Amino acid sequence: MPSYLPRTAGATGNSLSCRRRRRHRGDAIAPRGRTVAPAMWCVRRGTPQGRHLRVSSAIGFLLWVAACSSNTTPDPEPRYRAEIQRTAYGIPHVKADDWGSLGYGYGYAYAQDNFCVAMHAIVFATSRSAEFLGEAGGDLTADFVLRFLLGTKDEFAENVLNRKSKAFLLTEGFAAGMNRYLREAGVDGLPRGDQGCRGADWVYEIDAVDIWMLIARVVLSGSSDQSIVRRAIFAPTGPDDAASTNVGDIDAAALKRAFRDNGHYFRHRDGGSNALAIGRDLSQTGRGLLLGNPHRGWTGPGAFHQLHLTIPGEYDVAGAALHGIPWVGIGFNGDLAWTHTTSFATRFTLYELQLNPDDPLQYRYEDDWRDISAHDVAVDVRLDDGSLETRTHAFYRSHFGPVVGLGEVSSVLAGWPMPNGNLFTFRDANALRSTMTVDQYLAMGQASSIEAFTEALRDIGVPIFHTLAADRHGDAFYGEVAAVPHVSDLQRQDCATDLGRLLAAFSNNALITLDGSSADCEWGEDDDSPPDSGLYGYEARPKRLTTDYVGNGNDSYWLSNADDPITGFSPIFGWLGHENTQQSLRTRIGHLMVAERRDASDGLGHAPGFTLESLKAFMYQNRVYGAEIVLDDVLALCTALDGSDADEARAIQACEVLDAWDRTVDVESRGAQVFTEFWREIHRELGSDFNVLIESRNFWAVDFDPADPLNTPRGIDRSRRSNRKLVVESLSRAVQRLLDAGIALDAPWGEVQFVTRNGIDIPIHGGHADAGVYGHISPSLSAGGYRPRRGNSYIQAVTWDAECPFAETILLSSQSSDPDSPHFADQTELYGRKAWVSFPYCAAHIEAARIGDIMVLQE
Repeated sequence: MPSYLPRTAGATGNSLSCRRRRRHRGDAIAPRGRTVAPAMWCVRRGTPQGRHLRVSSAIGFLLWVAACSSNTTPDPEPRYRAEIQRTAYGIPHVKADDWGSLGYGYGYAYAQDNFCVAMHAIVFATSRSAEFLGEAGGDLTADFVLRFLLGTKDEFAENVLNRKSKAFLLTEGFAAGMNRYLREAGVDGLPRGDQGCRGADWVYEIDAVDIWMLIARVVLSGSSDQSIVRRAIFAPTGPDDAASTNVGDIDAAALKRAFRDNGHYFRHRDGGSNALAIGRDLSQTGRGLLLGNPHRGWTGPGAFHQLHLTIPGEYDVAGAALHGIPWVGIGFNGDLAWTHTTSFATRFTLYELQLNPDDPLQYRYEDDWRDISAHDVAVDVRLDDGSLETRTHAFYRSHFGPVVGLGEVSSVLAGWPMPNGNLFTFRDANALRSTMTVDQYLAMGQASSIEAFTEALRDIGVPIFHTLAADRHGDAFYGEVAAVPHVSDLQRQDCATDLGRLLAAFSNNALITLDGSSADCEWGEDDDSPPDSGLYGYEARPKRLTTDYVGNGNDSYWLSNADDPITGFSPIFGWLGHENTQQSLRTRIGHLMVAERRDASDGLGHAPGFTLESLKAFMYQNRVYGAEIVLDDVLALCTALDGSDADEARAIQACEVLDAWDRTVDVESRGAQVFTEFWREIHRELGSDFNVLIESRNFWAVDFDPADPLNTPRGIDRSRRSNRKLVVESLSRAVQRLLDAGIALDAPWGEVQFVTRNGIDIPIHGGHADAGVYGHISPSLSAGGYRPRRGNSYIQAVTWDAECPFAETILLSSQSSDPDSPHFADQTELYGRKAWVSFPYCAAHIEAARIGDIMVLQE
């Protein structure tokens, strides 16, 4: 019988009162032959603060009998039993004795905050968005592609899931906990709002397979589930009659322009991040410290939720999880903390197939012709009249993986065959690896040292991230230990096709294309690779164990420690900011701030090295490094202007504001909006979508020097007329954009950049990473200001004393998506004031911070 016992803090006496809950509309209907008892609500009063609820099975049975004496037959032993307590700002702490119960407790607590967010994500992950929301509200292409990649629910469960694993039990319990909440709330009692689902016909009870399919989609987010890749998988419609030409006749210049304009589609857009792991040599206490600063969306399934999960003696981990995911993805335990940043290593490769001239559904492989197989996929679509229509789409597959069409990028790549007579197919390093991901994250959370943590990483279950960690002993770790195809440098050279070399050159090595006719071009493996994965093993990876520091801001492994670069690895391990290449402004300012803390020249304290307080201040400095390296030159160029035309007049107006600006993006800073728009214009003219850099040697006064990567390039070459013209026109356009949006040039940043929660505007500090701001907030200019929806998300600064971890955190989006919740915007407002939430971990700290009753939930 489902029941929960909220424990009331501070009550006197020790009474127990119970009542049955009326069944709501939307409650589950019992399967035939089985009775579902109504839920019982029991409140235990008078349990002193600070004691855990410990009721033996015998006492629990007697209490149950006393409360439910009208029943003549006792219910069976509950399958799930979990204790839930919440601390300040709505953070749930869930404790259970087994994995299923742990998932059950968290599923219920999570659903109280964000049921509709996960439900919506599940509808999409299970290829049912068009079925419930129609073509307008759903994503029919994504439904088709995910059904092709993952299969139906039955197919996915049969091919992927181990129902006896602790990971499956966790997800099964999580689904049951969410369902429990749904039965109690009823569909008509669910939250309203932009992310609500009250009364929605796409709400239903879920099961573990629904959760696993959501996990699988998250795992594919940096490869097959990128929007342009999905469309490329969907695009082929079978052979056509396109005439073949020699690859030498391809318009390479047109292809280069296409990649310059469309490069952002090939970068994983839902992730960014900063991370810093401090070892004992740079710590004032000798213990490790860790700063985690992922950049994610603030709404939808890509956002975070804070949690603390405990199985006594087995698992005790706190931090944050993505919506609908029942484990800690970024977090800490009693001895160790870890975080991630999105890595731009290679997650898939293209293979170029040589088609049979007599049969375009065959391709050469060694001395044989292999068949391209067709796969018809069906999904349901809701029509305007409410009826359902089944639609089908044919996908094509080689033995490498799906056939893809890149005609959207360039007509040079369109057709079956393409103009050179060939065809592309695709192999994904993360295909069907979701179970490995969950198992590894649970093992990471159980690690008590860097040594144990890195042992867990050997399974290569992380899909797309750099991983950084620190422990209480003062060790720090960096590693690119995610899914990377085992393609050697020799294969990249010998297996490259003519067209593939062009794609590699124009994509900064983001797209690797191999010869699909040769067995020598198949992915390899190492002795320690996961079996049959085609991935590099742990020992072959760029990584660093240190007692100094490691950091990452989404560039490659190269400058994980700016004083001790990692070298000798292929760009397949990180094409963005690869060895001896220009780094992003955010990467540079991150390492420069570490150097300033090393010698205590940053104003954050007289003693060198980090403390928890200086790490928090480090995070919120809000310097705009782009302004630090170019603004003096911009202002100097403005002194030569006389305002003789409209562009010059607006440029002078901009410079007057910029001259008084403090070159930060604090909420009180005046003029940050002018530089933000100016730099956007410069980047639009000279930047690269693939590199997120301004590489033009004609622009910079001091060109990039691989021997001085943090300080170069810098300055504007004012001697060039083209640069003078570019600066004036960019300032002019920046001013015009702001005026058109109704924004005063010298308005405080907090009045310009804000989010609105329940009708209240909340100022948001931080700024655009492309301008060199460490604390990234993605700008989205509209009438009246910037209304960002992504950037800094869950931030954690963690260290330890002799007994406990101490974590200062902030969840910018706040815990709940329900506008009626007290935790809908409370942390958002805290962030605007540069405040933090102390995340309690040890029992006494949890007790001191607890809000409300302790709930014992069972079913």
